Amino acid sequence: MDYKVLKNEDFNISNWTGGKTRQLSIYPADGSYLDRTFVWRLSSATCDLEESNFSKLPDYDRVLVVLKGQVVLAHEDVRAARLSELEQDRFSGAYKTKSFGKITDYNLMVRKGNEGFLDVIDLTEEVMTPEVESYPAFQLATQAFFVRDGYATVTINGKTVMVQEDQQLVINYDQRETVKVSIMGQGHVVRSQIFYDYQEGEFGPTKVEAEKASASDFSQCVFIANTQFRFSNFISRKLKKVWYDEELQAAIDKVNHTYITEIVFFIGAAVLATAGFERFSSLGWIVAFAAWIIAFSCFVSPFIFMMFLPKPIAGHIKDINKLTPYEQKVRERQMGTNERIDKIIGRYKFTGTDEYDEQGNRIDDYHKNKF
Repeated sequence: MDYKVLKNEDFNISNWTGGKTRQLSIYPADGSYLDRTFVWRLSSATCDLEESNFSKLPDYDRVLVVLKGQVVLAHEDVRAARLSELEQDRFSGAYKTKSFGKITDYNLMVRKGNEGFLDVIDLTEEVMTPEVESYPAFQLATQAFFVRDGYATVTINGKTVMVQEDQQLVINYDQRETVKVSIMGQGHVVRSQIFYDYQEGEFGPTKVEAEKASASDFSQCVFIANTQFRFSNFISRKLKKVWYDEELQAAIDKVNHTYITEIVFFIGAAVLATAGFERFSSLGWIVAFAAWIIAFSCFVSPFIFMMFLPKPIAGHIKDINKLTPYEQKVRERQMGTNERIDKIIGRYKFTGTDEYDEQGNRIDDYHKNKF
């Protein structure tokens, strides 16, 4: 478990078409709203125009609480909601939503497949223990307390912190931990409850910390340098079981596209031919040339690759059975196939005339609404 009180200097402020947004918290911490690489995001925005269009977020569900003002949210072809201060609306980010009214709001965005809720706590000077929703299917949970007005003292497992107006306390924990939270104070607090799962590298490449070169790196370079030929993956069993991440593959491509190893090889062969043509017999020249090939394959070419490849090299070589969702997508894109769908389809008889959706389900005439 970890917790932190976030203040104005911790918030990321940006403009949107209807006003300004303060990003209060995001998970993971290096997630990006613009790139949509986050599980959940808490923010507070101002709508400075009488009419504003919300950005579409088809992969997310949203909950909005009005902090100041009144608003009508019109979800096109779905429904409308009139909200006063401290009232909320839940809606899909896929909706085409338009707001009418100048307000300041508090937003929770949570990626579909996870759960998130907002509620408003009317604080008193008497301690209270807010009830927590139960979603044991998720490993991770977050409770956040944003003070709209007044102040709050929050006790987490016996430790008390002060949260002032316009500040936010965020508590992240594993649901296998015991977390007891109580609160008291004056004013109003917007509480967030978020339940989710997250796998490192789910939205982007897994970061590998750089290290100094080692003997293990050179050993990896020997293998890489000698498998840079067409159809090598059909010959090497290891290549069938591993995948090079984007950073490593880009470095390998850089070496290959400059033809530096080929140039060095032919320069060495030319020097050997020039210097040894008159000194060696035919057999001696063949032996010398074979020795150059062995030296080039075992030392020279691996050394060239080692100068360019990111270290530790082993950290960039992944078992194909342990790829993150992001890495799996990149690999499928590189191969030009979707192996997950192919495996699903392979379980069933395929006539060549059936159609399937992205989940591998057959689309028949009924689902295509032909009847």
